[in-house]
Amino acid sequence: MGKTLFLRWLMPGLVSFFILTSPAKAASLQSWQFESSQNRLSFTTDGGVQPKAQLLSNPTRLVIDLPGTSLGGVNRQQLIGGAIREIRVGQVDNQTTRIVVELVDGYTLDPQGVQFRGISPTQWTVQLPSPQSVGTSAPAPVAAATRPSLPLPQTPPVRPVAPAPARLPAPLPQQTVNRSISQQPQTTLAQVEVRDNGIVLHTTGKMADIEFKQSQDRSWMTLDILGATLAARSNGTGKQVNRDGVTVSQVTQLSNNPPVVRVTMSTPKRSQNWQARSSAGGVAVWPQGSTPPAVQLSGGFAKIRSVEIRNQQLLIQSDQPLNYSSGWDNETQSYSITFFSAALAEGVALPQRQVGSPIIWTRVRQEDPQTFTLLIKPATRIEVGQISQGSPQQLALAFVGEGLGVRAGNPVATAPAPTPRPFPPRTNTNPAPFPPRSNPPQTNRNPFPFPPTQVNPPSNNPIPNGRAVVIIDPGHGGSDPGAVGVGGLQEKDVVFSISQQVAQILQQNGVQAVMTRLDDRTVELEPRVDMANRINATLFVSIHANAATNAAASGIETYYYSSGARLAQYVQNSIMASFSQLPNRGIKTARFYVLRNSSMPSILVETGFVTNNYDSYMLGDPAQRSRMAQAIAQGILQYLRDNRY
Repeated sequence: MGKTLFLRWLMPGLVSFFILTSPAKAASLQSWQFESSQNRLSFTTDGGVQPKAQLLSNPTRLVIDLPGTSLGGVNRQQLIGGAIREIRVGQVDNQTTRIVVELVDGYTLDPQGVQFRGISPTQWTVQLPSPQSVGTSAPAPVAAATRPSLPLPQTPPVRPVAPAPARLPAPLPQQTVNRSISQQPQTTLAQVEVRDNGIVLHTTGKMADIEFKQSQDRSWMTLDILGATLAARSNGTGKQVNRDGVTVSQVTQLSNNPPVVRVTMSTPKRSQNWQARSSAGGVAVWPQGSTPPAVQLSGGFAKIRSVEIRNQQLLIQSDQPLNYSSGWDNETQSYSITFFSAALAEGVALPQRQVGSPIIWTRVRQEDPQTFTLLIKPATRIEVGQISQGSPQQLALAFVGEGLGVRAGNPVATAPAPTPRPFPPRTNTNPAPFPPRSNPPQTNRNPFPFPPTQVNPPSNNPIPNGRAVVIIDPGHGGSDPGAVGVGGLQEKDVVFSISQQVAQILQQNGVQAVMTRLDDRTVELEPRVDMANRINATLFVSIHANAATNAAASGIETYYYSSGARLAQYVQNSIMASFSQLPNRGIKTARFYVLRNSSMPSILVETGFVTNNYDSYMLGDPAQRSRMAQAIAQGILQYLRDNRY
């Protein structure tokens, strides 16, 4: 059909409710973004605009023209993935800006499902229907399959798509929580404190698991504490408006099942970006580029009086409210509970294995003078359940397994977190998936363009305002080879190759990538973190390869410490979508130096085991390392898009 127009103007002569606000002078496109999880395009201009749209074929693309609009300093292209190949922006003539949404060959859009909504004369959203494969009504898969050579059918003319009535954004937008959340409250929000240099949310119980979001126009922000409840007398103290004009407009129990507390804040300085970080004792919220407010633990130094097994639970009793974090400890392959501002009282005996006991052993690891970790090794066929608190001074860890009388229906800590909405289950996610273990890996066509392999590494130039900056940290290097595996494969070489390609992909997608080492040299942990904090990076991603004394150990896992949980899930999901043959070891908390000391969402990705025959074969293949880099970069990009960076 060539350039045949198979759908005339979707909005001919649109007579909108904004007709009287048509601009007297040319407007400029200020920003645009595509939310993959919602299949929604939004754009903003500095003057009123009346969009027009048409659907063209070969390839299928939705073309949106903005008459009387010039192209501002916006990103010109964004690779999407799935049935939507890309979105690009250009200037048709000196009076018209054009936005093109291009689909993968073999997919089309139902024009009846394209909905334009004018939030204001300068703010528009375009809700797209799910792309459909030609000749079927089934929704398109999230990831692009091999390019079919199916002819696009002639589509009869349809009625124009009418814009929905104008609607002002809700003052307290309701954000869907995408993460797996404990059904039992584990964190309590005790107090909200507004300070000159930021906002501090004081918590007790488990270290807060948070989701932070700033609105597109930066006029408000929300912070959700997952698995949390409000204290009976939770309130704000100190100044109600800080020096930046930020106010806490609402603190509410957003949901009881699962328990989620939401804090909503208004931000009058719309040019300012904010960030949040969870730590022992609370959450700090502060403007980027400034020093975060200090968070002190509430209550006194806790003395733990008893640790015992009772009714197939591990019960811990203290004389003060407990502040803790929990997760799996990779080094000992045991469950860990880290207590802050606490110590075991003298004479406390730790439970050990007995007949019928759910544990093999418990041990203590002293992290610093005021912090220790209790390690619990579950018995064979026993899994760790949820932590609950009957009171702030008491903690109970449940066990699930054969012979314990507790089976189905109890969420267990060993299970990987469920896939969040941005990454629904996908089929045929790669043109050439990683082969069965009995066959050697095959190369596949890169979905992202790569520059020549000999390129100048990303520089440490000053960061442009408004541009996301991601630190890519290749583990080890120089005199430190990291793990050494099958055939002498060294971790430092594997992860440097992957890291270089991740940085290149991010750069090509409008994200500034900065690497902590540019060649095979020794770099200590502290300078890596200092670099990220000094340039106020948006994200920190450390890339490693795993090792184990058990040669059968295999798979992918991603670690985080506090605010990196959501980023970890995005990257883990993206890797597993490309390497479905590898075991999914899930996301886990860890107190690695680079995670604990970075001031932005940070993760450490373990890309496979160099000590496993299958994993090492994959990591030693340049084509599969490229594929791993693509998966990691796609997870980072999807996180940045969905969180509006």
